[in-house]
Order: sequence, then C-alpha cells, then structure tokens
Amino acid sequence: MNRFRYAFGLRIDPVYFLVLALAFLAVAIIGCTPGSIIPLDAKLQNADTAFDKAETTEVRDDNPKEMEKNRQKQQELYDKAIAFYLEVIERDTEGKYTQRAHYQVAKIYKRQYNWDKAIEHYQAIVALDPTGYYAKEAKAGTANIRKHREVIKTKRAEYQNYKAIYDSSPTDETFKMAAEALYEVARACESLENYTEAIRNYERLVEEFPEHSKAAQSQFQVGNVYFYTLFDYLGGWPAFVAVTEKFPDSYEASQAGTLLKQTADILTESNFLKDEIDKFRNKKVDEHEKNGRKIAPADMWVMEYSDQVVQNFQQIASNWQKLRNYPRAINAYKTLARDLSHKKFAAADALFRTGELFQQNGDYERAIEAYDALFEFAPESVWRNEAIYQRAVCYHSIREFKAAHEGFKLYRSITKGDTPYLREAEQQIRQYELDQDEDGYKFYKEMLPEN
Repeated sequence: MNRFRYAFGLRIDPVYFLVLALAFLAVAIIGCTPGSIIPLDAKLQNADTAFDKAETTEVRDDNPKEMEKNRQKQQELYDKAIAFYLEVIERDTEGKYTQRAHYQVAKIYKRQYNWDKAIEHYQAIVALDPTGYYAKEAKAGTANIRKHREVIKTKRAEYQNYKAIYDSSPTDETFKMAAEALYEVARACESLENYTEAIRNYERLVEEFPEHSKAAQSQFQVGNVYFYTLFDYLGGWPAFVAVTEKFPDSYEASQAGTLLKQTADILTESNFLKDEIDKFRNKKVDEHEKNGRKIAPADMWVMEYSDQVVQNFQQIASNWQKLRNYPRAINAYKTLARDLSHKKFAAADALFRTGELFQQNGDYERAIEAYDALFEFAPESVWRNEAIYQRAVCYHSIREFKAAHEGFKLYRSITKGDTPYLREAEQQIRQYELDQDEDGYKFYKEMLPEN
C-alpha cells in the first residue's frame, strides 16, 4: 500500500513565493483559469468519462422517485460531458480533437431528441473537413435525421387518415394501410433513436391491430429496444412475456421464451459474480480512499482471491457482450485493467478487449487510445502484434492513411510466418504504395490533408 508522509516541514523557499506571484499575475493579465491549464487530451478524456458514466447509468427503478433521480443523474452527466466537449472545441486551435468533440456532442443531443442541435454540430464537422472520416459520418447522420423525420411526418398522416376511414367504414384494405403506416412510424422513430416514441407506436399497433401480421413482430421489437438498445431489462421483461401470452403460436413467441431464459441466467450469474467481487474487496479500501490515501491495486483485494476477482470481471464483461451491452462490457474491462493492474497478463488482455469493443462499435479513435494504452502498459503482451494490426485498421477507417501505412509495415516487420493478418497487411501496403496516376506520389501521400 502506498502511504503519504505529511512531515514536509514548514520552511518555504522565497523562490516559491516569486513563482506563485508570477502565476497569479498571469491569471490577472491573460485571464487564465485552472480549467484552461488542463491539457486538451485530458479534457477530452474527462468528457469521454462523463459520457461513459451517463451511458452506463441504470435509470430503471421500481420506485418512481428513485427512477426520476437516476434519470436526473444521467442528464447531469450528459450535460457535464457536453460542457467538456464544448470547452475542447473552444480551445482546440489546431483542430486535433474538434471534430471528435462535435461528433460526441451531436450524439448526446440525439440521445436527448434534440435533432436540430445535433445537425448543427454535424454541419460544423463538415465545414471543418468536408472529405474527412467524421464529415462522412456527419453527412450520413444529418441525412438520417432528415429522412426519418420526414418519414414519421408522412406515415403518421397516412396512419391517421386510414385509421379514421377504417373506424367509420372498416375494410381489409384500410386496416392493412393504417397498420403498415403505423409500423413505418415506429421503425422510423427507432432509426432516429427516439426509442420512447418507437415503443409507444409499436405498442399502439399491437393494441389497435392485434390481428395484423406485424403485431407479434411489433410486440417483440418492444422487448428488443428495451433489452438491446436501452439495456433496460426490467422494462423489456414484460414486453417479451407479452409476446408469449398474446401471440403464443408465433415464431416470435419461441424466440422470446429463449431470450428470457438466457437473459435470466446471464443476469443471475453476473449479480452473483459482482457480490463475490464485493466480498473479496479489502474492507479498509473505502476508509483509506475517504481519507485521501492512495491505494495500490494489489492492496484493494484480499490477497489470495485476486485471481478469482480477475476471473469474475472477465466473466461479467463476457456476459455483457452476450447481451450486446457493450458500454458495460467496456466498463468491466476498464475496471479490471485499472483495479487489478498488478495482474499484468489479465490487465493487458482487458486493455486489448477494450480496444476491440470500441473498434467493433465504430469508435475508432478510442480504440486507438486503448491499443496505445496496451503498448505503454505491456509492450511485450501476447496481444501486441494483433493490436498493432488492428490499430492500423482503425487509422485506415478514419482516413489517417500515413499512420495506417506505418502501422501495417510495422506489423509485417515483427510477424513471423503466415500470421492471421499478414496477407491483409501486405495487400494494404501494396495499395498504399501504388502510384496509380504516375505523378510521382504514392497513394498514402496523395491522401494526406493539405496544409
């Protein structure tokens, strides 16, 4: 355990006062604040941390007051993340982090159903670099918002029209047209990430058109949205049960029954593993942390159970992956890497898995950061070579071709024999080194941004 000693003595060098005075003078003259001294990459990391905490906040609670508190806590974390990202945008004169910060702010505004503000930040990205990776994503995001808002408007009007006709003079045709228009509204809301409205419209279809062929599918999709998008298992449970009760002979009913059993088993096991982790945590840790004492990872756990704690974290992360709850899987791996860093092999594995999950979710810059953390923490890790290759893939994905080219060459230079990605790396290198228009510049140089 690391212990701080407080007997520093009271004698202070006069030079200290001079430095302190100059610091205050700088603040008075140029208006610096402590926040502006924090490096931009650290500020961005703070924003990402607040965003991650918001994403993994469990809002659902049986007590409505507690549920509202949880929702408010999540909102405050999103607001905190936005504030940090906006500060990065304001201070980033070189533009190194600006596009990513804009993109994250847009993502949060979409969570809050503020489509116009999301589009503003997408447009800011395009203005900064019209041909870059983030611009491509921003253009797609803007088009998606506009397309599905228009679909919702059009199809909702169709539903209301055909439903009114059906109510006054029922026919098979108006029944079909009204139900299908409502289904399209629900789907468009889901694509727009307005999950509250998506659920409401799916449920309306089930209630108003229970005989329609899409009724069972709609009820099943309610459970899907709760389980695999909102990660709200208490909310999704009755939705899947309703599939088995309302549509017992449907294909969706058999799927729902299987999902409920699998999810119950996974959540039960994860809760047991979490309880074990708490049991193996050194009881003095909380007290020491409360008193401001730094705790070494090796001292956080009852010594003989550290390996068991590692296995528990690994299984919890794997369980979240099975449920497609990638934010919590990443959180489990990051916690393992941080709180059990003395277990070098397991911590290195957790860093690699973190990068892998970020990459699978298209969060390429954070994947690169995770792979870099692996290289710094365990440069001789068994995952080193694959991490080098995957980092190069990430660089290629965000159109940083020079870094990708160097990464693929590095992978080729350190691998021996016919390794899993050697052929792919060699193919990428050949492509980068082509001079297709014979102007004397290779592909990876031609794709570099102009100064």
